[in-house]
Amino acid sequence: MKEQNGTRLTNDGKKIYTKTWLPDKTPRVNIILVHGIGEYCERYQHVAEFLTGIGCGVYGFDHIGHGKSEGKRGCMKYEDAFSIISSLKAELLEQSPDIPVIIYGHSMGGGVVLAYGTQYPEGVTGIIATSPAVGMANPMKPAVVKILRTLKKIAPNLTVSNGLPADGISHDKNVVNQYLNDPLVHDKVSVTLGLDLMDWGDFLSSYKKEYPVPLFVAQGTEDKLVDPVAAENFAINLKGNVTYKCFEGGYHELHNEPQKQELFDAISEWIDRTLSV
Repeated sequence: MKEQNGTRLTNDGKKIYTKTWLPDKTPRVNIILVHGIGEYCERYQHVAEFLTGIGCGVYGFDHIGHGKSEGKRGCMKYEDAFSIISSLKAELLEQSPDIPVIIYGHSMGGGVVLAYGTQYPEGVTGIIATSPAVGMANPMKPAVVKILRTLKKIAPNLTVSNGLPADGISHDKNVVNQYLNDPLVHDKVSVTLGLDLMDWGDFLSSYKKEYPVPLFVAQGTEDKLVDPVAAENFAINLKGNVTYKCFEGGYHELHNEPQKQELFDAISEWIDRTLSV
């Protein structure tokens, strides 16, 4: 496996950090990796190692306001992520038009890629979403939402703690401790991002059309960060080529759970099946 660190500029001139993992041979598929809130792409090193091991090229980036990218911590919009994904997708398809592109997102990144697939499916061979932010485990009360909509007009980049329970990310205590002591992990969320999480989650919850591209969704039943019922209902009520994998007792970061190999095997099988169509 070959690794490469880099940077690129967003449309409004912010510098974001990128990380590429490539297999030793020409990849059979390129995967754009989209991380969750408060974290960064290099937390997925072992996921990238698994993916390159089955012949995938992996292209990760840190969201604006996250990891090694520029921006006030926690300040971003879903549209920012859409723009970066579109830019990466266009470059990959231009450089290697015969290599399909799959987009893989987790948590907030899962919500981002699910929403992206409904808006910009062109050139996307498939989407993988694990523990996607379709609904939050502790949704905001209507009075709070009303205040946030007012604040967005006057202080869109005001940030607060996201309040997510770190001990709910994995049954593996080492993963939790590393997360809590990681200087690149933060708990900030802006007014704008908080509303995006809710509004796009509501959009996905009410999305009953045929999903435009092949889709794989994985969700743990004991997720304490996103609403596992909302994610499951979204997946099972969709029309189209949709695969849903439920992990009984699984916490939020399925790729960091003791049974992570079961997730990796399911993803590998889904990629094989999707590429064979």
